[in-house]
Amino acid sequence: MNTTPTKDVFPEVPEKPILYDGLYQHTDKDVEMYLKLTEGHDTILECGIGTGRLAIPWAKAGKSVYGIDYSASMLEEFKEKLTNFPSEISESIEMQKADMRSFDLGRKFSFVCIPFASFVYLLTPEDQKSCLRALRQHVAEGGTIVIDLPTWREATEEHWLSNDGIMRLEKEYLDQYSGKTKQMWTTTKFDPSTQLLRQNRYYRTYDVSGLLEEEEVVLWKSRFFLFGEFKLLLEACGLRIEKLYGDFHFGPFDKDSDVMVAVIKPV
Repeated sequence: MNTTPTKDVFPEVPEKPILYDGLYQHTDKDVEMYLKLTEGHDTILECGIGTGRLAIPWAKAGKSVYGIDYSASMLEEFKEKLTNFPSEISESIEMQKADMRSFDLGRKFSFVCIPFASFVYLLTPEDQKSCLRALRQHVAEGGTIVIDLPTWREATEEHWLSNDGIMRLEKEYLDQYSGKTKQMWTTTKFDPSTQLLRQNRYYRTYDVSGLLEEEEVVLWKSRFFLFGEFKLLLEACGLRIEKLYGDFHFGPFDKDSDVMVAVIKPV
């Protein structure tokens, strides 16, 4: 068995995008909402485009998509994936390696977003404000910014805020090509004084006989927000919330919501 030592990763940059793709291949709970949110918008900027979980459905819907990601390996995997799609899809998507805390693409988009809760990987107020200002810079007049974030309710239910030291199985899938089982286990350590979560993610591969073949341990760091704090951050960057939803079905945001989806406009 090979084990890769733990290391800091920021933002969310899995070292094995193929494994990431497999673990999240059925994560589509937000896709329909983002398709509806982009109705009437022809140009989309996605921060954290990854391997195209949202970009491909947008391209299929006739949108022009530009994506940035901090991970070169994720982008390479996405480019390889696009070779299996018709040219009208692949030609609708552009991408580049960039840091969402500080980027300048020299153009504006009618719809700008940070989906899949990726904003939580910005750990300091300085980084958060820098990112929000960059989003504001890239949204066209009359355009829209959307950011979705987990709520403290979801964080509590998912044990992200616990310090019990328990290792939990979060995701598992069977690789149909190799017959190997892939798993992601986690342990968490949360500091309430900083609202920072340190989560060790154990990416494990088991051979066809069930023996552990490989383990990669990656430290993921994130910061959780309360709604009021997030709202103040937006206001400090010349942004305001136009609409706020509490699920991926356009339901209201309330105490029972597991997610907050903020539709944002420049002031």
